[in-house]
Amino acid sequence: MKLLVILLIPITFVCLPTLQSTAFAQKGKQVGGQKQAGGKGSDQKGRGGEAKNGKDSPAAHLPPGFQQLSKDEVKLLESLCGRVLEHIVGSQARSKSSLLSIADYFGSMELPKDKDVVAEGDAQPESPISETDIGFYILSRLDGEQRGQLGKLVAGQRAEIAEYEQLRENVLTMLQSLSEEMPPQRGFERSLTDAAKAVGEKEIGIAIAQARVFATIAKSLTQEQEQFLLLVRSSPAAVNTNNESIAEVRAALAKHDTKDQEAIAILAYKAACYCTGNAAQNAASSTGRSNGLFGGKSGGKERQTAGTFLNTLNRTQQQQLYQLLSSQVRTFQTQMSRRAQIVIALDAMKTGKPAVEIKLQQAGGQFAQTEVQTAVAEARAIQIIKDSLTATQKGFIQQNLVDAGR
Repeated sequence: MKLLVILLIPITFVCLPTLQSTAFAQKGKQVGGQKQAGGKGSDQKGRGGEAKNGKDSPAAHLPPGFQQLSKDEVKLLESLCGRVLEHIVGSQARSKSSLLSIADYFGSMELPKDKDVVAEGDAQPESPISETDIGFYILSRLDGEQRGQLGKLVAGQRAEIAEYEQLRENVLTMLQSLSEEMPPQRGFERSLTDAAKAVGEKEIGIAIAQARVFATIAKSLTQEQEQFLLLVRSSPAAVNTNNESIAEVRAALAKHDTKDQEAIAILAYKAACYCTGNAAQNAASSTGRSNGLFGGKSGGKERQTAGTFLNTLNRTQQQQLYQLLSSQVRTFQTQMSRRAQIVIALDAMKTGKPAVEIKLQQAGGQFAQTEVQTAVAEARAIQIIKDSLTATQKGFIQQNLVDAGR
């Protein structure tokens, strides 16, 4: 992807996972030692199952050949296994879009672990704090003009966001057809990548419009507001959602319908991230909001099922899955770097540097094209594995990984 000089700045601050385990390719015979379906292979630590500090490694629950994976690699593998299972049983899930996941180039506030959470006024929230709750709290300290700018942004982007969602839905529908028995028609992949490009370009347009408003708000912040936003960013989970200021904000926004109120709060959250973080912080922050533009989200039980599922596969099937994972890790590294470069360009708008929209749209289009190409490669690789499953394997998967999870 060719971008302006500003987009070619090396991204040294983004922690990218690398596929460290070369043992699978070099010691393929290890992988063939798994138990048959329903065996205890997933419970055995095996080589690499113990970390140096005496605790279980993040890959200890996986069969030999996968136990050298890093924590980030295991997360990718767990998500991949979830999608494989969904494909096998024909229940692929579609990740939903929201104002948080659309134009996700402004970073996020990292929530501390439960033991570190101290709610405002010593009141512990009954449920986990959400970005929307934090957004309402932020709105309580913004003035009427700043809130009004966010309200206008919500109203002004309705049509664009609706168009984005329709374009994305079209791509998801095309991807879904890959699981059908009939082979895709000639020119299908070209049509698919063109459709993905349109999605990426539309999303960048939405991001640029949001960045303009956020940059304007950043310039208008008082010193007191800046300190408040920095405090919220440092301890987002300490926000007490029951305080009076949030209630007052909700009352002030009563003229908007409920959906728009939520949208304004979400934009306030995104604006706070943009205003309080530099490009390095916001690019490196992990949102975990989706598996890309077109990747389906799993049901959240991959950690419990990945090891069992892998031990259901034979050595060849495991190798195929590992190769797919390896390819996705490399792609993930590239995409994270591209995303960081886009964050840099949008962040520069805070200093008054205008965004070169054509270049950014090209970047967004290529980003989306890579996402959909990865999804196509995944669908085809998973289909090969699915077609090679024996009746015994299918029965075990259905009984122990599908039915048991319902």
